[in-house]
Amino acid sequence: MKRMSTTILLILVLVIVIAVVVANLPEQTTGGPPTGGDPAAVEIARPAGATLSHIAYVHDGDTLYLQPDGTTSRADEITVRLIGIDTPELRPEVQCYAVKARDYLRQQLPEGTEVWVESDRERLDRYGRTLLYLWKQDGTSVNLDLVEKGYASALTIPPNDSYHGEFEAAERAARAADRGQWGSC
Repeated sequence: MKRMSTTILLILVLVIVIAVVVANLPEQTTGGPPTGGDPAAVEIARPAGATLSHIAYVHDGDTLYLQPDGTTSRADEITVRLIGIDTPELRPEVQCYAVKARDYLRQQLPEGTEVWVESDRERLDRYGRTLLYLWKQDGTSVNLDLVEKGYASALTIPPNDSYHGEFEAAERAARAADRGQWGSC
């Protein structure tokens, strides 16, 4: 009987130790799908190869103009289409939430703001716009932030799909919480 009690006690101690170790494991930060429906769990870290640029002008929720670092001429500005997302259109007719998406992006990225940029597999879209992912100085992914807050939907156009999973997960969470356009349009 004493031997059985010792075995049970050892098993209980082992279970407690395993539970404590598992509870203290670091969370993965690979940018996978959110856990528990929390969109904040989705992250896209700024890549080491991203380059510095500056906001010249925000046209709408997913199109803007950049002034590359080290340039000052308006002729050097680059027209950018944010990769992996789509916001409501301002033209030919103003769609629901288009003005809010543009105004939010303008608030987040006022003219002169430093941003870090990186392209995916294709550099230009069919309209000649440079396709980019953007990060703010604090490390926030601009593209992902727009989806998380409901200003944009996920839009995958292969082969530019590096963060497809993260954008899709963020859209599901925004829709479920009726954030932005999902609760208004």
